[in-house]
Amino acid sequence: MPDNLAVPVAVVAGLLNVLGFVPYLRDTLRRKTKPERAMWWIYAVLFGLLFAAQMEAGAGWLLFVTGAYIASSVVIAILSLWYGYGSFHKRDTISLVVAAVGLLLWQLSDRPLVAIVLVIIVDFAGFWLTLVKTWHAPHSETLISWQLAFVTAVLSIFSVGAWTLDVLIYPVYAVLATALIVWMIMYRRTKVTEDLPDF
Repeated sequence: MPDNLAVPVAVVAGLLNVLGFVPYLRDTLRRKTKPERAMWWIYAVLFGLLFAAQMEAGAGWLLFVTGAYIASSVVIAILSLWYGYGSFHKRDTISLVVAAVGLLLWQLSDRPLVAIVLVIIVDFAGFWLTLVKTWHAPHSETLISWQLAFVTAVLSIFSVGAWTLDVLIYPVYAVLATALIVWMIMYRRTKVTEDLPDF
């Protein structure tokens, strides 16, 4: 996309990410939303590495969106220590090991596409924890924040500097992932009236 269009799209996407972060932060502090601890810590590290990989791949103004992801993830990761969901489980250990291996392989890779595919694997290692939690406790997530995250992900596709596989692959994954969790929250809230405390 030309810079004269990519710039405003990237700025709007970044601002929507911040806008979605506000109700998530508010609900977390009110103990209504309960962040999945391991996921947010994985994300806090992951988005920093994604930023570096995207920069190397020539992602252009998409970096503005990833920068917004970094800021919000770090804050939620820290808050999750006090306001997070449940205790540490075997699934958290598995996800952290997969994430650590993926990050190690990322460091050893000198190809942006391989690095970003590894980032997606690491991302999903954390994201599936929130999917599992949301299935059992759909009211423990802030729906509007995930809806805005979905819109941000869609817009991020149109803020890339070059339409190449190594640049587009993560934004497309983000669209699919956020669409899935939005659907899951909405669907499960029709089936579950009270969240499970832990499982």
